[in-house]
Amino acid sequence: ITSEKLCRSQQDLLHRASSYLCLLQSTRLHLSLHAEYHGEGSTREKGLGDVARMVGLALPTQPGGKGWE
Repeated sequence: ITSEKLCRSQQDLLHRASSYLCLLQSTRLHLSLHAEYHGEGSTREKGLGDVARMVGLALPTQPGGKGWE
């Protein structure tokens, strides 16, 4: 007989609560990342230069300043 309404240990309930909090935080992070990288304009395919700039790179150029032809 116990005075608590639930006969589960408090550690079990604390673990479930922290797991649920982790789920909520991860879901919010996933939604924000999805909105950032799959937002408007995602229907068009990105070009090679766009993708390179997205990761902080630049495409090589020919000597004299011209691009690849």
